[in-house]
Amino acid sequence: MTQMEILLADDHAMVRDGLVPFLQRVTDNASVLEAGSFDEALIKARQASNLGLTILDLNMPGMDGLNGLATMRAEFPHVPVVILSGSTHPADAFHSIESGANGFIPKTMRGETIIGVLRLVLSGEKYVPPFLFDYHETMNRKEPENTGKSGPLAVLSAREMEILGMIVDGAPNKVIARAFELQEVTVKAHLRNIFRKIAVSNRTEAARVAILAGLTGSGAKD
Repeated sequence: MTQMEILLADDHAMVRDGLVPFLQRVTDNASVLEAGSFDEALIKARQASNLGLTILDLNMPGMDGLNGLATMRAEFPHVPVVILSGSTHPADAFHSIESGANGFIPKTMRGETIIGVLRLVLSGEKYVPPFLFDYHETMNRKEPENTGKSGPLAVLSAREMEILGMIVDGAPNKVIARAFELQEVTVKAHLRNIFRKIAVSNRTEAARVAILAGLTGSGAKD
């Protein structure tokens, strides 16, 4: 029987060493390929003869946010990809799943549970971590009086709130520019102002702050 190959990409050797014994038990005939960066993972994936599953660390070198996920999905569309992360922020899980990941696994998860999750993914299902369901349930129970702009978002203008809502939706600058009939350079200027005002350095962090503040996308709050 041909061995199914599982690609594990994480820049920390200790994490890989801890996970490999569990990954070898995901199927009866699993072989684990290891990589320490996204670029190395892409090379290993291209060299694999029977790649059946890819696991990518969200923050390893070369991932460039979720662009690495998009690249892997585009090049190997039939191979499920699971995101591994030290983060349990709902925004990270949400955007990973929305961007095409077949699952999101926090590094705090027990090894035996990881085996079950990966078997679920290999069966064709998606795995969404419970904390993401808990978060959405909490947000859906918010009282109407909490729907005003508050907290870290109180410093933003109405237009900046609209743009931030589209960032939560995962819209690229070109789509945002078209939606508001702006030049892309103007959108970039708005983003710089938003990042400065809410003390973040990139779109992923901005989306995380927005979601935790109750912004659910397109500038509208629950």
